[in-house]
Amino acid sequence: MKSFTVMNNLDQRERIIEYVLARRCESGGFCFYKLDEPNGSDCYYALSILNQLDVPFHDDKTVAWLQNMQHDDGSYDSIFNAFYSLKSLRFLNEKPTRDLAPYLLKHLQHYAVDVRKLPAEILSIFKRLIYLVDLYRTVEMERDEMIESNIIRFIFSFENEDRGFGYIQSNLTETSRALAILDMLDYPVKELETEQFIRRCEMPLFGFTDVPHSSLSYMEYIHAGVLASSIISYRPRYHDRCVDFILNCQNKSGGFSRSPHAGIATMENAYYAISSFKFLSILGG
Repeated sequence: MKSFTVMNNLDQRERIIEYVLARRCESGGFCFYKLDEPNGSDCYYALSILNQLDVPFHDDKTVAWLQNMQHDDGSYDSIFNAFYSLKSLRFLNEKPTRDLAPYLLKHLQHYAVDVRKLPAEILSIFKRLIYLVDLYRTVEMERDEMIESNIIRFIFSFENEDRGFGYIQSNLTETSRALAILDMLDYPVKELETEQFIRRCEMPLFGFTDVPHSSLSYMEYIHAGVLASSIISYRPRYHDRCVDFILNCQNKSGGFSRSPHAGIATMENAYYAISSFKFLSILGG
């Protein structure tokens, strides 16, 4: 079973760690292109990788930089910044300086909406929502049945006849996010028939693709496939092809690009790679 070998391979592990640590910024935080220009997503991805590889890390400058992302009234520039800041601080065993709950509550209440009024230019239905619900559960706010019911109703308004999720048509990325959100809200996802759609997105060459009957695959599609599979305890048919795809995305820097032998390595793709290895190890071959 290749995924266990990868995670336990000393040289492989050290290359990834070196890639991440080489991108720590002097002023705190991380930046994948190695300038002193930290950003929330690279910081979160970097600290998540180190955490998954059991690498101890603490940096006072990074803690201060993350805490300063929060405004005096407890808000952030975006839900994404709130997520990156809080989750990164958790990896460092630190906390934000102000209560996050009022800011989250305001945004959670927006999901009692008419789905027919979604903007035409929408690219992802659930990307912002998955970060918001993750924060909701992470800060251990008092559970609100009405808010959770509205969110669950919102998600199921995008379930399609093929048992996948998506706007107009299903795709693996949105399906994995839908399952993750439902799971965080304690919805019995294993009772759904989502496995039918996941199987249609499997392909023998690379492991997973985003849309059935297509052959294109990228790192984020592999991650979406193994994440969705792990949530419903489904064992991917092409487990080793997923591992091979990820390994072929690693370049000389130790980082990972979006597709094999093409593109630059980014912290985001390194995060997808390590998280996918973790899920594949749990799922087994």
